[in-house]
Amino acid sequence: MRNVMEKAQALAQAIVESDIYQRMHTAESQVTADADAAGAIAALMEKRQAVENLLAEEDMDHTALAEAGKAMEEAEAALNEQPLVKELQTARADFSQMMENVNRILRLVITGETEEESGCGGSCSGCSGGCGSCGGCGE
Repeated sequence: MRNVMEKAQALAQAIVESDIYQRMHTAESQVTADADAAGAIAALMEKRQAVENLLAEEDMDHTALAEAGKAMEEAEAALNEQPLVKELQTARADFSQMMENVNRILRLVITGETEEESGCGGSCSGCSGGCGSCGGCGE
């Protein structure tokens, strides 16, 4: 067990030291420090809160909800146009892909199978182990 924990710690350290993680961490710091990006995040959070408040009302005003929803979408679009936010989104996607690859390797080594071979996508037609093996379709 100790060997496994040491290897897990080494893997975690390698991930933190990777260029992909470092890029994501730097992008997060830049977004946090940038006044325009921080303002766009705050605006989106404010608009999202307004939508949530309207949804929580017992007698919801659908017109106000539609207007608040549109304002939230506009705030999200403005946020997504921030160059630093775009870089952060790309960096996070790259990091996520790296972690998916790490998990695929672990799954392959442990089970001898890839996700495509053993997984069930929730449809009986794509289930390689029989519907009872994954519970995806409930049969």
